[in-house]
Amino acid sequence: MPMQTAPPRRKGPEADDVFAPLLGQVPDAELEALRIATVLKPVQRAVLTLISLGHTHRGAAVLLGGRRHAVQNALDGADEAMESGGRTPALLHAIYRHPGYPLPLPRSAAPEQPPVLDEEEHAVLAAYATGVTLIKLAESRRCPARDLTAVNKRLCDKLAARNMAHCVRRAWELAIYTRQNCPAAPADTPGAPDPSTDSASPSAAGLGHCSFGRDGRTFGPAMHAAGK
Repeated sequence: MPMQTAPPRRKGPEADDVFAPLLGQVPDAELEALRIATVLKPVQRAVLTLISLGHTHRGAAVLLGGRRHAVQNALDGADEAMESGGRTPALLHAIYRHPGYPLPLPRSAAPEQPPVLDEEEHAVLAAYATGVTLIKLAESRRCPARDLTAVNKRLCDKLAARNMAHCVRRAWELAIYTRQNCPAAPADTPGAPDPSTDSASPSAAGLGHCSFGRDGRTFGPAMHAAGK
């Protein structure tokens, strides 16, 4: 687990390099792709990557040598640009679905087999990706919220993830989600309500009225090929 310590003060060309804190935290190929990407601002890409790795807002601010509100401002700006509904895991899912944004890569060079997720774990993961809270998911599935809290722990353990945002990154790293096979954001789900209504509801995301296959490939009405 990378320590959230302040980076040494840099001099020269690297002094203004917002991607420097990512050195050693993501593969070199991903880092280079993040540097040259044109989707979102550089600071937004750097902040989102740190958050996707499981860092807290405070930890990301420390690594970037700035203040916590600067991290929040970067996330807010990215959320507004992607229209992802204000929840960070859904924001990450939205940018990974964007054809112009670099996909996250596993740190290990050795092939990593994706874990086998059960139906409940797939449902919780899809909820994160589409901006649905566990409380709303519990209501739609008519089960106690504490049951999904236990599922959440199992999911994090299987994905070796620290939190919800990290779960979404790991799902993309392991190709559980791909741009051809992932849950749609609520706003572009077929039959989703008008944006002025609660588009982050479980039914809008396709979570309340569909069957989640154990192989992770069935999401009912929420299936969507990104990049259309």
